[in-house]
Amino acid sequence: MASASRTVNLHPANYLPDTLETTTFDIIVIGSGPCGRQVASKTAASGLTTVIIEDELWGGDCPFWACMPSKAILRPGEALAAARMLGGAKELIATNRLVDVEGVFARRDKIVHNYDDQWVVNLSLGQKCTVVRGRGSLVGDKKVLVRNGNGQQKTLTATHAVVLSTGSEPIIPDIKGIETIDYWTPREATSAKSVPGHLIIVGGGVVGSEMATAFSTFGSKVTLICPNSEILPKFEPQAGKLVREALTAQGVDFHLSAKVVEVWKEDDGYTSVKLTTGKIVTGSDVLLAAGRKPRTRGIGLENVGLTPSLEVDPTMLVKPLEGMWLYAVGDTNMRSSTTHMGEYQGRVAANAIVARARGENVSDTKPWSSFNATADNLAVSQVVVTDPHLASVGLTLAEARKRGIDAKEVAVGFNFPGAWVFGEFNYEGWAQWVVNAEKNVLVGATFVGREAGDLLHPSTVALVGEIPLDRLIHAVPSFPTRSEVYGLLLEKWLAMKGK
Repeated sequence: MASASRTVNLHPANYLPDTLETTTFDIIVIGSGPCGRQVASKTAASGLTTVIIEDELWGGDCPFWACMPSKAILRPGEALAAARMLGGAKELIATNRLVDVEGVFARRDKIVHNYDDQWVVNLSLGQKCTVVRGRGSLVGDKKVLVRNGNGQQKTLTATHAVVLSTGSEPIIPDIKGIETIDYWTPREATSAKSVPGHLIIVGGGVVGSEMATAFSTFGSKVTLICPNSEILPKFEPQAGKLVREALTAQGVDFHLSAKVVEVWKEDDGYTSVKLTTGKIVTGSDVLLAAGRKPRTRGIGLENVGLTPSLEVDPTMLVKPLEGMWLYAVGDTNMRSSTTHMGEYQGRVAANAIVARARGENVSDTKPWSSFNATADNLAVSQVVVTDPHLASVGLTLAEARKRGIDAKEVAVGFNFPGAWVFGEFNYEGWAQWVVNAEKNVLVGATFVGREAGDLLHPSTVALVGEIPLDRLIHAVPSFPTRSEVYGLLLEKWLAMKGK
């Protein structure tokens, strides 16, 4: 029932196809999100003429609808909760646990530049890229039709490569009656102008868990419906359990191992959802957070003999297409669904594109080379900004064992001086390493705790560098900080080895 989103002009009337001075470029990038702009900035810097095509706001979802606004609305509640842990600060804070919602939304609007994308356009222009607004679609080998809503269109030709960076879109579950209600997608949630009385969230992944955190902090009653036996199912089960318990303490209601089978509008304007368990939940608004799918339909893949499910090689070159000219990065190939991993893919793709344009032989695609996005398979990092954070990199224990690795678990709590100082003896946290016992190296790590995302990167470095854990004895964490947890993990691992 809440008016969630504002009216945003997704198609500014500048940089239109008719303004292009040429239709031939070395590189054509479809999509101006972080991944596409990463490719474009590097190819342009190498001297290759590069054009970026964008159908909506310049910059993609990340700066306007996803990463930036979601973290903007989460941070005030996180900061307030942290202050309430500390004597000398908590006494000065009102007992009301809610944040000032108008202030949160104003801060969010500032961070997203009030949905004006010119600042991102200027970044691309400053990187010597040509920019054009419109929908890009393949019409043949190395040929892209760009068309805007005003009827302007031009066919562009790439001399070297076309890069697909079209992002992803929310999955709308096949639920009886879904077309009869006004539901939210993640865009409506992160751009909300008011707070729902009772928000029903369908989906227990990252978006569902983060929005449950945010809106419970805003004062909404929140009910989260998850089809799995635990929320955040792609992470360690213990991590999801700890986050769920914390959200429950904040007042969030959970229905686990449950799916929505039907929705309908009540006479009073509220929405009711019926679950596979037989239960009926009624709320003011429904957020669909059931995952995302690549935005690959309607971009002309059929014109070059491809289907919407794209497969890429280590350099992000689309297979099995011949000619070595079409690449796909970021959500478009769905190897990893985070901005930072998509940018990483963009760097690898740009390295390969530039080398091939120069006539170099790109045959060195062994793991960890500049032409292989190896981390997609071994070192994906992610921070879920719930309260507490869930931060992870690499493989879970189950994934490692499924791959045939002799994986051992090392897990500790946060009972040490650095955590006591940070949280005044009430810091609750959990840390886990997944160790390849045969090679004595890290293959996975998970941290759960308030602001624990800042603890993750040393594990990422150790994992990617394949640093023997015995060597980490000499990487001494500063005292008293939460990084002491690394010392505890290492001591426990050495004890498990009998050292």
